[in-house]
Amino acid sequence: MQVGQFVSCLIAARNDLQHKSEIIQRKFTITKALLFKANRSSYDRLSQQIYKLEAEQKRLEDDAIVYNRLQQQLKLSPAYKKMLEIGARMESEGSSGQPVENTEPEIPDISFEELLAQEKKDSFWLRNGKLRSCTG
Repeated sequence: MQVGQFVSCLIAARNDLQHKSEIIQRKFTITKALLFKANRSSYDRLSQQIYKLEAEQKRLEDDAIVYNRLQQQLKLSPAYKKMLEIGARMESEGSSGQPVENTEPEIPDISFEELLAQEKKDSFWLRNGKLRSCTG
């Protein structure tokens, strides 16, 4: 199920973004504390580290914007809505013990592949020039 794989990929990307954010925040706090107690010789080096961390944080914020846009597009896709309907139907089958008949026509999953192909071209999905692995 491609939608499920895409959702899993988004979850892995979200976890990666959160982890990177925590690391940057920790490094920034430590470096800033060192900067306040620094002597003249280490001041320039620590200032450079803070500048690098701020640039890394900006890149992370850009990745988070892409992630949020992808998540919104996924939630608006017919395939995602169909997946939610199927999940709700399966839940109701489990609670009632009787299968619920499908009276709706099947919705073709046309736009999802196109969306996925477009988003894979986005720089967020690239790591060192190679496509990120979605199976984490």
